[in-house]
Amino acid sequence: KVKAAALVGSTPVAAGGGLDNIARAVAEKLSRSLGQTVVVENMGGGGGSIASQATAKAPADGYTLMIAYVGTHGTNPAVRKLPYDAIKDFTPIGMIGATPNVLIINEELPIKNFKEFINYAKKNPSKLSYGSAGPGTLTHLGMEQLKLAAGIFMVHVPYRGVGPAYTDLLAGQTQAMLPTLFAALPYINSNRVRGLAITGAKRS
Repeated sequence: KVKAAALVGSTPVAAGGGLDNIARAVAEKLSRSLGQTVVVENMGGGGGSIASQATAKAPADGYTLMIAYVGTHGTNPAVRKLPYDAIKDFTPIGMIGATPNVLIINEELPIKNFKEFINYAKKNPSKLSYGSAGPGTLTHLGMEQLKLAAGIFMVHVPYRGVGPAYTDLLAGQTQAMLPTLFAALPYINSNRVRGLAITGAKRS
């Protein structure tokens, strides 16, 4: 039985990214099915560890939910010491969805495909930087893996979420990013960024 007070849905990212959009869609559906307000609270920073810690320490009364993702419960626990236990401090409720990541670039770059991107990076090692949602996030580790595999160099510029990273990518302050395809589609479809390749074994 759910009480009348509002549920708080913590989102471990800044507003404007794919996970934030998913959280808001889920909150709307939950509000309808539960008959009470579900408030989305963005708590970006620390690669999702700030929201995760807050959720783990919240009273176990059923009023605090969190949209977890690979960063908060996969990559972060694997690569660094955290103020929470990704398994013991949480009760999983259900899988919401999955999306590949996509390599996107500022549309002003003279690059039309992935091969041209790699060639450009090799010829211009000081001209490319990429934004991420923060150290240890998939948007960071995925690009570092690409750099190693392709033998290229790009400067990493970490942000407190993918939303702020988009702002600088669109303005040309950074040149590339590896967000989720879900978050990137509006920018790709409006020709504000150029999509070059996705992660995964097959075309999306």
